[in-house]
Amino acid sequence: MSPTTRRAAPMSPEARRAAIVDACLDVVAARGADVSSKELAEAAGVAEGTLFRAFGDKWSLLGAVALEGMFRAADPAGTRDELAAVDRSLPLADRLTLTIELGRARMSAALRWMEVLRRLAPDGEQLKQMSPERHRQMHQTRETLVAQREMQRAMTIEGLVGILEPDADDLRFSLDVVVSLLEAAIAGTHARVDHLSEPPPASVVADALVHGIVAPGAGGTRVTSGARDTS
Repeated sequence: MSPTTRRAAPMSPEARRAAIVDACLDVVAARGADVSSKELAEAAGVAEGTLFRAFGDKWSLLGAVALEGMFRAADPAGTRDELAAVDRSLPLADRLTLTIELGRARMSAALRWMEVLRRLAPDGEQLKQMSPERHRQMHQTRETLVAQREMQRAMTIEGLVGILEPDADDLRFSLDVVVSLLEAAIAGTHARVDHLSEPPPASVVADALVHGIVAPGAGGTRVTSGARDTS
């Protein structure tokens, strides 16, 4: 090595942990809590021993990854930017289709991470054995996430209003009512109960919101599974 060549500074423990969490997000999103230590190590590009030195055990790493995933899914700035990027010059039904697809994706991500965290949640006996400091950290994390999700919802409402505003004068209902209908249309696809039908495509939901569910007279246009049926 020449005198002018310098080695890169070693990563701090915090930076290494953050890099491992970032690298493992996709594999945990895909495999959930069933992901193996080997899969995590391969995703992070390190040996399994490195994972254990950084996090202590697989479950601590999974918890860190799932929390990071939840915070990203509830990112207010990301939500604002996604909705702001919806082209306001598109027809209303097209704008709502994009909006519903974005909402479904955000909710799917949040539910995916919530399921991982649910699998990792300590039982009653484990909670009794936790130190007061650990309890404090859990409570603080929960409060931080709740506050972030409240900010995200505020950004969502602001974004939905902006998407609807170009057609505000033509709407049968006030903007706040239409926003509530959109939120219900998005959330209803995930509040699943066994044996319910699969949710329709976003384009069908958007079409129903804009044009209603009653065809305009005999022989009117009928929307089926995403394609228009004029028979």
